[in-house]
Amino acid sequence: MRSVLLCLLTLIALPARAQGTLVGHVRETTGLGIANAGVRIAVGELGALTDADGAFRIVDVPAGVVKVSARRIGFRPGTHDVTVVNGQTVDVIFVLVSMPVQLEQVIVTARHEPYDARLAGFRERSMKKVGTFITREKIESRAAPSFSDLLREVPGVRIVAARSGIRNAVRFRGQNCPPLVFVDGVPASADEFDVDMIDPVGVEGVEIYMGMLTVPAELTAPRGLDQCGVIAVWTRPFRPAPKPPRTVTPVELALLVESAAVFTADQVDSPARLERASYTPLYPDSLWKAAVGGQATVEFVIDHYGRVEMETVSVVSASHALFGDAVRNALARARFTPATRKGLHVRQVVQLPTRFEPPRP
Repeated sequence: MRSVLLCLLTLIALPARAQGTLVGHVRETTGLGIANAGVRIAVGELGALTDADGAFRIVDVPAGVVKVSARRIGFRPGTHDVTVVNGQTVDVIFVLVSMPVQLEQVIVTARHEPYDARLAGFRERSMKKVGTFITREKIESRAAPSFSDLLREVPGVRIVAARSGIRNAVRFRGQNCPPLVFVDGVPASADEFDVDMIDPVGVEGVEIYMGMLTVPAELTAPRGLDQCGVIAVWTRPFRPAPKPPRTVTPVELALLVESAAVFTADQVDSPARLERASYTPLYPDSLWKAAVGGQATVEFVIDHYGRVEMETVSVVSASHALFGDAVRNALARARFTPATRKGLHVRQVVQLPTRFEPPRP
């Protein structure tokens, strides 16, 4: 018992080990934060991954001079010798230089959809600001489970139970009759139409006119069918590839490179090349109208056939989250010339930088 008490007294007398906290950012040379970069202390197992803005935080770092490193596929590693003071927080910034993993930058200068001209009228009318417009971007941000739920948020729209048996019928302010619904420019019905038959996932845009005087000529109907207003629905020209059930993390991707299951540009004889015509990112509607420019860099693996392995796609950096989303959606349709090594097609990890330049005033 006496020896146990002596041990306890000895432990109490020992001073606590000096420790501090390390915080900071990992950035590209452009100043944008790098997501999922690994930051580690040279001694021990302490480390962290950066968040979407490139920020990191490591606690319980031993006081004194420690060597800290930052790594990310596609960038040259960076190291710093940092002096950690007991009980204090030290800030450190890493600026990593990109390596040949990156493809040539793609520049997006306009918001257009070359694959579907039928939406030109919708986009032209949305610029005139007559009526109410719901863009694809707004539909995704609202995440409405049904079309009637999407319309509930529009001022002047009422969702009521109709005598026809439709539970979520649409009525406009001051009207007791149903508006005329168009789908892709064609009247869907001359009578009450159940809008919940439309899946918001498949809708590119909606335009709403609450009175006959505001309905454009392209959406008028004979016999005064548009007297109670018009809802024009435009379906999506394509649907993005569904999100994979499981994504490959950047850490797992680095392990695939280490095991030679995936190669980098400097490890192949002929690196993968983008077929430019297949990659058409859509400028985010709100940023395009606000003349906001920016960029996004994404990382992914190109398989033996020149297709993007969507489960490997991750945003390395983005000046706005919507730019990252636009690039990710466009990759579902992109095609590449696959990389070759020793005469065979191989999987290659690449980073694709895309710059969005707004229209000039």
